[in-house]
Amino acid sequence: MAVLRAQARRKYQALIDFVKENVGPGQEYANDLVRVVISDNGCYYEFLDLPEEFSGAVGTAFAAEFVPSEIGVDLLARIHELVCASDDSNTNELSVLALYDKEGLYWPESIYIHHFCRAEESGPATAGWYRPDTLPLFFKVKVDSRIARPLIGIDRGIIFFVANLTDQHLLVRIPHVGSDLADLNLAMQPQTVH
Repeated sequence: MAVLRAQARRKYQALIDFVKENVGPGQEYANDLVRVVISDNGCYYEFLDLPEEFSGAVGTAFAAEFVPSEIGVDLLARIHELVCASDDSNTNELSVLALYDKEGLYWPESIYIHHFCRAEESGPATAGWYRPDTLPLFFKVKVDSRIARPLIGIDRGIIFFVANLTDQHLLVRIPHVGSDLADLNLAMQPQTVH
């Protein structure tokens, strides 16, 4: 695990620092698992115990809102429906991470993971299981699928949800199409300069 963390930090730390610096100070939201920062310049989340679990956006084309528990449960149900309906003919990428409690990092009963990327040779990978009608502490979906928009409101981008102690939870949508946001993972691709 230590070797994987060190590799992740070497590969992504500059991008993480770039996002954090450009988002700057803002409103902070946190629970036992995750910390979120939202400013006029962008947003990001980071896990408190897993520094390599990070995602965010620099720019203004994201939407953040507070939603009740039933909206979070319903959105995760639609994400699970998308997982069941997607295949390599209609989906380029679909990654879901749902943690039902903090122990989800260590116990399969507390986590639901699904990962599919058409560019990778291996098929879909799944761990843990989806729990219908249960509100997770956190969930994230990264999607690039033509069938996603009717189900989750975007066809390419990231959605993340952070549960609160009250019945108002943070939901952030970061679309990648038709926005001023850039996918920094693309900057990591090898390029030839002439």
